Amino acid sequence: MLSRRRFLESSIALMALTALGGCRHTVSVGPPVLSFHQGEASCGAGIDEAQIHGAPGVIRLSGRMTMPDPCHQLDAMLETKNSELIVHVLAIAPKDPGLICIKCIGQAPYEGEITGLAPGQYTVRIRHGELEVRRATVTVL
Repeated sequence: MLSRRRFLESSIALMALTALGGCRHTVSVGPPVLSFHQGEASCGAGIDEAQIHGAPGVIRLSGRMTMPDPCHQLDAMLETKNSELIVHVLAIAPKDPGLICIKCIGQAPYEGEITGLAPGQYTVRIRHGELEVRRATVTVL
């Protein structure tokens, strides 16, 4: 048989657990942010490709894009539409008009990640210019 004191302690603990069970913990996140990095460009035409992977709090992406020449630089921007994320990767011409560049088709690897995401499922599309090279549904934990 429980003593009066033990009964009150148990009752208070049970009420506290019940009250906490009704609380919801929400995570406040800002807008998604894309960080992007191009690897070393080289001559050689190949097939454009991209990979997408969901991870805790982040979506990681990587790929390879064909460019007019190896002197172009890749840049990327993120477009968001509800739970759809579109990564636009573009080849930007060199800013220095006097730059001498070897005449060949270029290709460069890249990697990036999208942070600032709430947990859930996202459809991610990666576009190289006008060409969509990958579409995937990923889960962010």
